[in-house]
Amino acid sequence: MKKNPANPLILKILILTIIPVLAAAETEDVAKKERTDVRIEGILEVGIDINNKVDEDKTNYNKIGFGKIEISARPAKRVRAEFGFEYDRGDDELVIDKLYGQYSFANFGLVRAGYMKKAFGLEEKAGLDERYFRKRSIINDGLEDLQFLDHDLTFQYRYRLNENWRLIGGFSWMDTARYLQNYSIEYGTKNTDLIFSTIIRHYNPPEKSITTFVSSLSFKHAAKLFVSETELTFGLNPRIKSFDDRDAFVWGVRMQEYFPIKVKTETLRQIIPIAEAALYSDDMESKDFDAQLRAGLTLGFAKNSAFQWRNTYGTVLRIQDSEKELRRRRFDSEVVVIF
Repeated sequence: MKKNPANPLILKILILTIIPVLAAAETEDVAKKERTDVRIEGILEVGIDINNKVDEDKTNYNKIGFGKIEISARPAKRVRAEFGFEYDRGDDELVIDKLYGQYSFANFGLVRAGYMKKAFGLEEKAGLDERYFRKRSIINDGLEDLQFLDHDLTFQYRYRLNENWRLIGGFSWMDTARYLQNYSIEYGTKNTDLIFSTIIRHYNPPEKSITTFVSSLSFKHAAKLFVSETELTFGLNPRIKSFDDRDAFVWGVRMQEYFPIKVKTETLRQIIPIAEAALYSDDMESKDFDAQLRAGLTLGFAKNSAFQWRNTYGTVLRIQDSEKELRRRRFDSEVVVIF
């Protein structure tokens, strides 16, 4: 039997109905691909910090209240913006940790411009969620005091040679008289990281130009039962070079071991004992140096140890003329939430 032809009016209605739906679906699909990709990560810390400054004969009992949020957005293909800020109750101020734009001009290279960290060693590279000590080591403190590790206005180029090798070069501007160059070579596999980084600091006052540097060679290996870190630091002290007009070399050694023990329960997921030793001197000629010994225990709860209880204890000794002077003892206990 011959089929009846469709009513032209019905066809017209169907066409006018289906085409906008298909067009809307296609537009939604394209919009989905071009939609801004936004990621929010952060960390919250609450606890107590007992800082006994033995050489000053005083003890500070401080509440820990720290928060950091990082926002990453992709407004268009190959373009990304990074913004991070942190609040420390002790300083009672909100500080911008990072603020830069990134453009990936190829699969192997990208450029960044804005305020950011410099590429320098494992400790400076590690985020708060990767560190089990609340404070960084005396080496990092010393280099920050010498203004090598400030967050400055920076233009940075990153080039990936292959799956394992990456090169980083950067230029940072501090003010009209000071600027820095930054270079880093990084090798990384699933279980191993090797980083060599250098920061060159230029100071150009009206009297004369002063150039100093600091370099770091760091190695990390993650085995089945433990994770080891070793970092060697060497450089030229800009403060002594400027005021005393002599070459004073900075040096530091840091070694860390931690043992992530997995626990198969619904609540407690990890037990992480950690130990670290660091030596630092801002003037090699004096033969005096500081020694830092730290140990801690972290308990990780929930998936990926997103909820942690960290407890750490550390001391700083001053070694002078072969004599030891206890300068500081510190105990931290804090609850950490990583999201």
